[in-house]
Amino acid sequence: MKKILFILPLLITISQLYAQKQDRINNSIYKINLWLDIPVTIAGFITNDIGLRVVKNKPPLDSLKVVQLDPSEINWFDRGAARQNVDSYSTAIDISDYGASISMFLPLLLFADEEIRKDWYKILILFLEAEAINGNAYSWLAAVHIDRMRPLVYNSDFPLNKRLESRNRNSFFSGHVSTVATASFFTAKVYSDYHPELGRKKYIIYSAALIPPIFVGACRYKSGKHFPTDIITGLAVGASIGILTPHLHKNKNYNPAVIPVTGSFTGLSLSYKF
Repeated sequence: MKKILFILPLLITISQLYAQKQDRINNSIYKINLWLDIPVTIAGFITNDIGLRVVKNKPPLDSLKVVQLDPSEINWFDRGAARQNVDSYSTAIDISDYGASISMFLPLLLFADEEIRKDWYKILILFLEAEAINGNAYSWLAAVHIDRMRPLVYNSDFPLNKRLESRNRNSFFSGHVSTVATASFFTAKVYSDYHPELGRKKYIIYSAALIPPIFVGACRYKSGKHFPTDIITGLAVGASIGILTPHLHKNKNYNPAVIPVTGSFTGLSLSYKF
C-alpha cells in the first residue's frame, strides 16, 4: 500500500506534465494513451497489493506433513535446491533483496541518453506499467493459486518454525527474479528501440540483461527459497513483460528520418524504423 501511495501522486504529476507537453506523434518511438495506461498502472498496483495480502494470509504448513517430506521425491533437476547450506541463508536472502531493490533503478540508466531523456515521462509510465503487470502475473497467476513448497521446507537442517512459515507455499515462481528481469529487459528493449543502428549488436545488450536476474536467482537458490524451475520461469515471465510492454506501445505512425550526411561526400541518409 505504501508503494501505491507513492506511485499515485507520481503518475498524476506525470499526466499533468504530459498533458501540457505536445506529443511529437510522428517522431516519437512510443505512444502513450493517457486515459488508458495510467489507470491500468494504478489499478495494477492495487490489485497486486490485494493479491500479496491473500498470499500472506495463507495458512501455515502442517508440521506432521513437513517432517515426513522426502527430498528424493523432488525431480532430479530441482533436487539440489533442497540441499543448500543453512548457514548461507541470511546472506543470500539479504543480497537477493538488495538486488531486487536496486534493479528497480536500472531504467534510470536510459536517461543518460539525450534522445531517451526527452521522453522520460513515457519511459517512466511504461516501466511502472510493466512492473504492475509483472506483479499481478506473480500474485494472481501463480502465488495465490499454486501451492508449491519452497526447497528449504524439505531441508531438515532448517529450524522447524522456519520450514512451517505460510509464505513457504509460494515457491512457484520467483517474484524476485521476475521483477529484476522485467527491469533489465525493459531497459535493454527501450535502448535498442532508440538505437536501431545497433543491428545485431543489440543482442549483446539483451545478453547483459540476463546478468541481474541470474545473479538474484542464484541467491534465491542458495537461500533455499526457489527451485531452478521457479527461477527459470520467473526469468521468462519478467523478460517477456519487460520486452512486450514497450513493444506494444511502439508508435505505428513513426515517420522515417532524413539525416544529412557529410564526409568524403555530401548527401542524405534515409532511415526507416519499424
